[in-house]
Amino acid sequence: MAQTTGTGQGFCEAILLHLDSIAGQNYPGKKVTIPGFTQMLLDQPNSPTAIQDGFMGGHKRGVRVKYSTRGTVSQVSTTDTCSVDVQPLFKEVDVTVNNFVGKGIWIPDDQMRQYCEDASRTVAVGAPATPIMAQVLEFVLEAMNSLYQKQEQVLTTAMAATFGKHVGTGAATAVAVNIEQDGNLNDLTAGVLKMLTDAESNEFCGAPMFVGALGGLMHAYDLQRRNRGLYPSTGFDNAALLDASGFRFYASGQTGSTWGAQHVGMFAPDSAHYIEYLQNVGSWAGARGNSTFATIVDPRTQCWSPAGMSNVRWDLQVRYADCPEDVGDFISSGYLSNSAISGRGYYVRIYKYYDLFTTPTDAYDGADRLAGSNGSLRYSLTNT
Repeated sequence: MAQTTGTGQGFCEAILLHLDSIAGQNYPGKKVTIPGFTQMLLDQPNSPTAIQDGFMGGHKRGVRVKYSTRGTVSQVSTTDTCSVDVQPLFKEVDVTVNNFVGKGIWIPDDQMRQYCEDASRTVAVGAPATPIMAQVLEFVLEAMNSLYQKQEQVLTTAMAATFGKHVGTGAATAVAVNIEQDGNLNDLTAGVLKMLTDAESNEFCGAPMFVGALGGLMHAYDLQRRNRGLYPSTGFDNAALLDASGFRFYASGQTGSTWGAQHVGMFAPDSAHYIEYLQNVGSWAGARGNSTFATIVDPRTQCWSPAGMSNVRWDLQVRYADCPEDVGDFISSGYLSNSAISGRGYYVRIYKYYDLFTTPTDAYDGADRLAGSNGSLRYSLTNT
């Protein structure tokens, strides 16, 4: 029998199942396209707590990061004299949180009444706990993929202009790397070995992290590695090399368009960070006016990450229009754009301020061998 779609006579018919209940983790509404760059930023060993502390109370304060460049050979005196250049102690850089992403949802009571009783059950979400209907929470979660993707798009676009210089080329442009198809060729200047060598040449400390396009060559190579599909060949063993290196790869649904279809970023631990400013915390959380303001953490797990995006918090505003005429205020205020909307219902808004912070490219002196380096390198892969 062919599948059909339609509105039916209501959402609570005895034979009508919610697709979520039969599709499980493959229910489209709850899937999140992998925001691999964001996930990599959140997995940094040392989160920028000093930066976050400035915003934890909901008050926005200016933050600056200080750093100093290491000494170079040209600064060293070979005679006993005080007539030498004095190196400045510190440089400073402002930390900005300028990017915003948000989405509003309107759920009218007339629609909610067509759902089964479980849908109207009230649940407490967020901090502070905010009571909303269970189905409203479902709508919120189903809207969040668009927020993740827009954030990933903005962050990877910003990173595209921020990659550091390769010590070997003196440029920040992508270095071409070929991953050999012939497993018997031990080319020491190609493949992942080339990138791992670059990591040490650029003085990365710790296991480098890679980010590249979902479905790209690096993603396929990582699948081979994770499924033990890399076998030792004559004189070398790629699988052993990658296991020992602490190799980690993050697939992104956005870098294919913002960096390039086969472009990969390699990052030293703590070279790039996710910065956020949450408004609905501290004394700014709770009921104010006709709305309740809180923060919410996405509670879902994803097949690509057992922990999902549980380390990302979002600002949440919930406002209930308890009189039909209240909706007119929402329209005139710009909350809602459809003048045909009427009746009682929930207005829900999910949003946050965020930004990317990377090690400044002037963190090394101009005479240093690593001048222009910042712990991030860009590559373009081939597979021939």
